[in-house]
Amino acid sequence: MLVKNISHRLFTGDSKNIVDLLIDNFSNEMLDKLYFIPKKIDKSLINEKTKDSAYINKVLKTINYYKDKNIEQLIYERFSLFTDYFKIKPKAKLFIIIGLDTTTIYSTNLDGEDVTVLLLEATNGNPDLLDILLAHEFTHFIRKQLLNKNIFEDSIGERLVTEGIASNYSEEVVSNMLEEDYCIVNSDTIKWVKDNIDVIERDIKGKTKDNELISNYFYMYANLKNSNMPVRTGYVYGYLKVKEYLEKNSLKIKDIIGIDWEKIID
Repeated sequence: MLVKNISHRLFTGDSKNIVDLLIDNFSNEMLDKLYFIPKKIDKSLINEKTKDSAYINKVLKTINYYKDKNIEQLIYERFSLFTDYFKIKPKAKLFIIIGLDTTTIYSTNLDGEDVTVLLLEATNGNPDLLDILLAHEFTHFIRKQLLNKNIFEDSIGERLVTEGIASNYSEEVVSNMLEEDYCIVNSDTIKWVKDNIDVIERDIKGKTKDNELISNYFYMYANLKNSNMPVRTGYVYGYLKVKEYLEKNSLKIKDIIGIDWEKIID
């Protein structure tokens, strides 16, 4: 397991010159490979954010919170606890980035190898939010290792269960947060899914073994022009279905981490 902070310059420089530090941070070629290119983001847009005082304050809050902590060691310690719980040690690489003003943890390809990227200011200095993100992603490491397949693109059924397992494990690790925190969506999306379970189930019926609906249910920028369904509803539906299965069978996430998704999604 490798954890590497590629925005370390922000911690070693003088925060009084935060704008210069951020621009230097954005010039890191690794950021191009890990974020700007795979996410198709125009780097000039994030450079413009350096003129936004609210953005600068958010970044400074993150830097100040983690300045006296070894963030890499902190994450290693969290992963060690998760490893003890699952009794499986993952083979994975996690890269930490600060300054991109977005809330996400995601997988991408770096030089032919699958890696994970954590955008740390998403936690806004809240250790519970950090634990939620790390717990979520840790289940992906383990499930991918156990099943030895592309758990994100294999099928909509697999993706629903994979993300449902991740969100429910986040809740096991941090039990005092809201459902939208575990699913990484807004409260309106939670409500819409609960009010429209039948709509979702009609939509995916007969298609759960295919991957054609994955973008509709999981991508932030899904093309849903002909639907009133919000984006990222798959995270919520998967969370609810896995939770239902856990409660019905009195199980914990460690009991189902490698489960066949067809046992949960009809």
